[in-house]
Amino acid sequence: MSHAIFPLTFATGDLRLLTAIFLGFLFGLSLERGGFGNARKLAAQFYLYDMTVFKVMFTAILVAMVGLYTLVSLGLMDLSLLWINPTFIWAQVVGGFVMGAGFVMSGLCPGTSVVSAASGRWDAVATMLGIFVGTAVFAVAVDFVPGVNTLYHAGSLDVSLLSNVFHLPPLVFALVVVVVAAAGFVGAEKLEEIFSRKYAAIELAPAPRPKLKLALTGAFALVALVGLGLRASTTPTLPQPAMASLAPLRLAEAIIDDEPGILILDVRPGAATADKRIPGSYPADTPEAVQSLLATAPVGSTVVVVDADGTTRTVPSGWRRNVDYAYLQGGFQGWETDVLTPATPGSTESDREWAARQGQIAAYFSGAAVQAVEVSAPPALAAASGGQKPKKKGGC
Repeated sequence: MSHAIFPLTFATGDLRLLTAIFLGFLFGLSLERGGFGNARKLAAQFYLYDMTVFKVMFTAILVAMVGLYTLVSLGLMDLSLLWINPTFIWAQVVGGFVMGAGFVMSGLCPGTSVVSAASGRWDAVATMLGIFVGTAVFAVAVDFVPGVNTLYHAGSLDVSLLSNVFHLPPLVFALVVVVVAAAGFVGAEKLEEIFSRKYAAIELAPAPRPKLKLALTGAFALVALVGLGLRASTTPTLPQPAMASLAPLRLAEAIIDDEPGILILDVRPGAATADKRIPGSYPADTPEAVQSLLATAPVGSTVVVVDADGTTRTVPSGWRRNVDYAYLQGGFQGWETDVLTPATPGSTESDREWAARQGQIAAYFSGAAVQAVEVSAPPALAAASGGQKPKKKGGC
């Protein structure tokens, strides 16, 4: 069985935080010693006479990608232990353009601006202030400006890997990227040679060593080839997000109170012709029906999944990720047991009060109230009230 090669277990939360601070310090020190705390050095990237940023970042990608895929293929690393940022292609294209424009103007990205500010550079302090102000403006706009909220969730591709997008085995894709990197390193050296004649050298700029870079690239390719030959599996599996659990009585109360922002999908086989369904639920026993119904749910609403026995507890691939999902505990069987069947009063006053309340709910849903009503498509739902909104993710 796959397992983490370096299990990240900590005795306390404080120790975990201290470890993050220590690793962050080392990362910041490496950036500063590499000259990335100097905006002139980063801006030189756009003038093509100092390609250190390109070479360092591409090298980091190679190390992480080849190492990770090789460990996964050898069965030494479980990819499901890693959190992978979901892809929202159009939102990220626009966000990348805005960030790139800021990068060009300031010569710093969010990470290097912190390093530069820690080094005592006032231009980095101004950049950090701009980042905070921009983030605050966006946080307000995403809740109150419909167009911004729509853009924020545009182009959802779920949790995607490029190897899956291009339908290539992960290590084969890694080898392709290694070859592209080798060509990129050679091209970067040539550009530096041509354009560096027009500009003065920047401090902390390492001397070009193309042979060493090509040797390292070859080493990455060799590691990928070894992993490709010894791989335990060709395709790493991505974890499916877990659904929250929802008690049948809680769902019954939400239906009685007509709470907004809830879409109930009955995914039982033959749900469209079932004699009984939960009131207000919609038959979703085919992939086409599921996608059609999910398309009507507003961002941030709650989708309750009802199967026969409550065993569907992870979000299937291909389902939207900008809504909240919950499975009904016990499925439709749980609904019949906990909601439609009156409870037996207990010996204590609180038990008798609970049984009385449950009996009222059972009476509310008895008889014709539990009969399914055929509906071709649900009406537009109101925005979720009081529910949790999807977390905003991103970073440098």
